[in-house]
Amino acid sequence: MKIQFIICGWWYDEFDGRKGITDFIDGLIELQKDNEFIDVFWSCHKEPTKLVKDNFKYKVFENVGLEWGAYNKAFNHLDLDDDTIVFCIQDDMVIKDWSFVNACVKHISMGAKIIGNGFNYPMLFQPQEEARLSYWLKTKDKLIDYVREENKHMFDVNVEALSIRGSFLCTRYDHIKQINGFEYVNKELTHGIKEDGTKFLLIDPFGNTSLYLNAYKFTKYFGYKSFRWLSNEYRRSPYMIECGRGNIDLPQDSEMKPFNVGGNFLIDGPVEYEEDIK
Repeated sequence: MKIQFIICGWWYDEFDGRKGITDFIDGLIELQKDNEFIDVFWSCHKEPTKLVKDNFKYKVFENVGLEWGAYNKAFNHLDLDDDTIVFCIQDDMVIKDWSFVNACVKHISMGAKIIGNGFNYPMLFQPQEEARLSYWLKTKDKLIDYVREENKHMFDVNVEALSIRGSFLCTRYDHIKQINGFEYVNKELTHGIKEDGTKFLLIDPFGNTSLYLNAYKFTKYFGYKSFRWLSNEYRRSPYMIECGRGNIDLPQDSEMKPFNVGGNFLIDGPVEYEEDIK
């Protein structure tokens, strides 16, 4: 068995407004050192810290596509075997329990094709609908306009898409090949204008557009029963906390309630047979 971690590098030890937080990096160092079948690669949006350079393989890529762009560039760069189990993780992640590795490997081996951390909002994805991002960019682009030309034929019907946040996902490389890689908005981040005339960075519209482009492909080509999540809470599970723009706690956290999802979608749910999730 081979396991490949792909880390989207842009925070390193600076997330949550502090410096010197290396717990996540230190955990990866130990994981790679103690398991010869695990390799860690950093797909970087900016020059990494010395700690990363001294302990891991890495490459600095063009800073486009947010985490989805970083992961896809890594796929194109690395020489992975089809049966390699892949963990894609942003580096502003607070790991509470590294046993998620064994839990995910178990379910991928049983037939799950895509595993996320906390459950995320589904979306009725209509390829010919104007993208929310284009509303801010004033381009009137449809969602399908952000899809790579060679993959546009895949976006031919409306789909009620289940979604996996790009902060964390586990899959197998042959599943990624099945959908011809990840989609992402292939533009540099830019600013939009609020109604009051102030500028703001369009991180959420860029990120959510890419997120749901991939959610569409995951749902259409893997099927609902191939999805799993580590919990039914947004951004959080017993294993880890996904930061939002480098922050552990967000203003809306107090209003977030666990999603009402079926037990079979959860990693600790009642899954006994391979046929149940294929």
